Amino acid sequence: MKGGPGVYLESPQNPKIHRWSQLKSKKGRVTEGAFLVEGVRLVDDLLRSSFEVEAVLWDVGTDNLPEDLTETAQLRGVPLIEVAPRAFAAVADTVTPQGVIAVAKLPQTGVEPGSVVFGLVLDNLRDPGNVGTLVRSADAFGTDLVLCGSGTADPYSPKVVRASMGGTFRVPVQSGDTAAFLSAWRQAWPAGKVVLADAHGQVDCDQFDFRGPVLVVIGSEASGASVETEALATDTLQIPMTGMADSLNAAIAGSVLLYEANRQRRSR
Repeated sequence: MKGGPGVYLESPQNPKIHRWSQLKSKKGRVTEGAFLVEGVRLVDDLLRSSFEVEAVLWDVGTDNLPEDLTETAQLRGVPLIEVAPRAFAAVADTVTPQGVIAVAKLPQTGVEPGSVVFGLVLDNLRDPGNVGTLVRSADAFGTDLVLCGSGTADPYSPKVVRASMGGTFRVPVQSGDTAAFLSAWRQAWPAGKVVLADAHGQVDCDQFDFRGPVLVVIGSEASGASVETEALATDTLQIPMTGMADSLNAAIAGSVLLYEANRQRRSR
């Protein structure tokens, strides 16, 4: 990145550094309307997406950034800012940063329930790793939307964004009230199915018809979905297992259901 625009930020107390460091908290993200993307691969994915990017920060104590990344940033008119290691550490969320962080604007437009034919709803799912993994699976299996519903980790937290492996930039992701969204969706799609993953579900997932409008709902591993969400589900599904495990991690269970739904929808 040598020979760049010449902007250099040295102090952790610099106003810009202070502002960007606040984006590690949900309050800061909401206040500033922005979020952080950390790591070479994720920043490259972000720059190739439709997201608005405010700046790319480079830790001058690390190796130069890949030329294709800097070229993409320059073509988009995104400022490339050199940052001293101590100032960079104040913004970074990871223990061992890769030397590059992008500041992106939060998307402002929401997806209407009536436009979602195949979606994923996360209810009371607090673990950011699980949420990010499910965003990644939703991207892989072609969902129209991931709704991070009531009690669910913020989809634009650094940990969720990292776990999504770029899925955040390729599939619509938004937060909202689970019950309100499900109610509106069922009004828009009266024949649609809201299927809730449940270790003791009524139907095995491979025997269920996923064709047509469908929402896959994943609740908390510990307590499941909320009572309001359960009341709005049309079906409960279990994943048949032949081994000794009595349950699956929420992210794995959700990924299995999304795979099965996608398999059936591709073959119709």
